[in-house]
Amino acid sequence: MTKHEMHKKDSIVSPLIEQGQLPYQIVTNHLELDMSVRSLYIYLDQGLFTARNIDLKRKPGFKPRKCHKTQITSRAVFENRLYSDFCELQLSSFVEMDTVHSSRGSSKTLLTFFFTKDKLFLAFLLNRCTKGAVRLIFDRLEKRMGTYEFLSIFEHILTDRGSEFGDPVALETGIDDFQRTSIYYCAPMRSGQKVGLEQAHTMLRMVLPKGISFEFLTQWDVNLIVNHINSTPKKSLNGRTAYDAAVETLGEEALNAFQLKRIEPDQVSLTPKLIRFNR
Repeated sequence: MTKHEMHKKDSIVSPLIEQGQLPYQIVTNHLELDMSVRSLYIYLDQGLFTARNIDLKRKPGFKPRKCHKTQITSRAVFENRLYSDFCELQLSSFVEMDTVHSSRGSSKTLLTFFFTKDKLFLAFLLNRCTKGAVRLIFDRLEKRMGTYEFLSIFEHILTDRGSEFGDPVALETGIDDFQRTSIYYCAPMRSGQKVGLEQAHTMLRMVLPKGISFEFLTQWDVNLIVNHINSTPKKSLNGRTAYDAAVETLGEEALNAFQLKRIEPDQVSLTPKLIRFNR
């Protein structure tokens, strides 16, 4: 490869790495590079690009985390909602739900969802991490989408045992008393039972590192982060983005209700620079 060719590739690769993009993402979006992910890593190892290995963000992966949430104490809540009950359904597609907490000093929390089929990630800002705040998001989404559309998309939800999810009947019951979803719970300390969402949280933390306060975040900021995550191509989707996959499975009206937008490939950023706010 000539110096001119290498310089041309570097002009594409290095700026995107600085934006937090991963090698798979870059190679998938830029076929003109004519290289594999392995080759890109080799070139980085050899110091042939301006970017270095140290500039690569941690590849999203799953690491079981310790649970510091306040847990549901009533055993009655789990009747017919245990993980074993969920497994008996043998679902090929469902929704995972969790919360991501701010640093100390802020009560703001993110309520997150992950759709296992199309890998779509959603996040909604809660002023407080309470059962009422979670239900408010459910009600708001149902009003935007309509009860039957909500039911078709959120038919089965798997979540952990955080106290904010301690009133499943309230979440399952729609604004006109129709059942709009079914809630199930992971086994204690087994967050790996919803591994897709945990991996999405890893990408979220590339933009909002642990220790960051959510106090100055707005839902607009959260939507922006979510849009960039959903516009990242995934190997599990054969190089498509979660946004494009969800257009096919959920439809554009649903994505509009979620206030999602597609981000152009080279504009995707997964670093704290995406959101500027006071810490």
